[in-house]
Formats: sequence, C-alpha cells, structure tokens
Amino acid sequence: MTMHFETGLPLIVTGAIYDSMRYFYWPAIGGRVHVDGPYGFELRWFGVSGQTLNEFFAAHHWAALDLACGFAYLVYVGEYLAVIFLFFFRGRQDMVRALSYAFLIVNLLGFVTYFLYPAAPPWYVAQYGFGPARLDIHPDAAAAGRFDALLGTHFFDEMYGRGVDVYGAYPSLHAAYPLIVVWAVFREPALRWARAPAVAFLALMCLSAVYLQHHYVTDVVLGLGYAAATIAVVAQRSAARASSAQPAESGSAESAVARRRASA
Repeated sequence: MTMHFETGLPLIVTGAIYDSMRYFYWPAIGGRVHVDGPYGFELRWFGVSGQTLNEFFAAHHWAALDLACGFAYLVYVGEYLAVIFLFFFRGRQDMVRALSYAFLIVNLLGFVTYFLYPAAPPWYVAQYGFGPARLDIHPDAAAAGRFDALLGTHFFDEMYGRGVDVYGAYPSLHAAYPLIVVWAVFREPALRWARAPAVAFLALMCLSAVYLQHHYVTDVVLGLGYAAATIAVVAQRSAARASSAQPAESGSAESAVARRRASA
C-alpha cells in the first residue's frame, strides 16, 4: 500500500507557500494592518461586561486550562495528519486525497486573507495598543508561554520565533483544521469511535484560540466558515470524481461478463 505522489502533493505545496511568505510578507502588508478595527468589532459582538473574552481570560486563567489549551495548540496539525494516515491504512485513498486537497484549499483561503485584511491578534493589542502597527516584531507565544513555564519547556517560543505572519489573526486556521477532521471521521462508519474525540478536540481548539490570546472569537467563526466552504468544495469534487469512475467500472464489469459468455 503506497501513497500516490499526487495525493501528498497538496501538503507539500502548502508548506512551500507558507515558507515562501517570509520573502514578501512585510512589504505586502505595510501600511494596511488593522489594529483597532478587529478589536472594536469583537467588543461590540462578543464582548462581556465591557471587555473582550481575551481580556477576561488574561485576568482569569488556570493551570489546567493552560496545559490543555497549550497541548491542543501543539498537536492540531498532528491530529489532521493522523487522520489522513488512518484513512490511508484503511485503504481509503479517496479520503486521503480529499483531506490533502482540503488542507491546501483552506490554507490558501487563509493566506490570501492575511494579505487582503491583515489583522492584529489580541496579544498584539495587549502588548502594543492601538497605535500604528509595528513591522519590526515576530509572532509571539502570548499566553501559550504559560504552558512552557509550567513544564519548563520552550516549545512555543521556538515555534513562534520562526514565524512571520504576525498579523494573520483573520481567520483562525487553528479552528478550521479540526472541523475538517470532524467532517472526515463522520464520513467513515469504521471511525465511529473517533467522532466524540474529534468533536471534543474541535471545541477545545476553539476555546484555546481565544484563551491563549492568539485569536478573537470573530477569527474562530471565520475559520469555521472557511472550513465549511472548503468541505463543500472538496465534497462536491469527491462526488463528481466518484460518479465519473462508476461508468468506467460498470463498463469493465460488463465487458468481463461478455467475455465469459463468449468463451462459454
């Protein structure tokens, strides 16, 4: 059992595009970063007692949630890849292909949004305020740093120190990936056991994005919307591919029957 190159290509292309962004990210967003707009929208629609949920969690946080949310942020890509391999070992090349292309599509949608509407994340507002966006900083671990502090590790400092998309709050791809996973496991009866964990992980990731100060609730909703749009595209493509394969398979079967009758 081998994974076809065409099946894994979308994953490789996604990584290559993300890595290449470092060469043109800052010139492309200069002078166009939205700082107070996303914050104001969040406060109007999802504010609680005159503050955003991010500000509430900045003042009220707990070690157990620091660990749970930090763990979710560490493994969310791993969860996606694990499900791809589950389908691969079950011989479901159609779902492996669907998940690979879904990964590419949802990331492309996210990357394009980073440039069309660069938005400052909650941690940036907390650290630098609403002044002109700074172009001399790197992504920050924000509240995920509490995970490292509790365990004496440096996972998030190293992870975000290598990043470039400081102003990529819109949308939350952290929330998008787990929703695609939920869709995938609900399509496979044999993975019924994975449905509850997948839904629970999706809920934890949505909380983590806000709790760890990396995204507003708005970003999470957008991420879920991008995932839903991606699922619709991939599901339609998979259905069209399956329907086009059926006539060929039917023709092959009929030819085999005709050959057997002729030989008889």
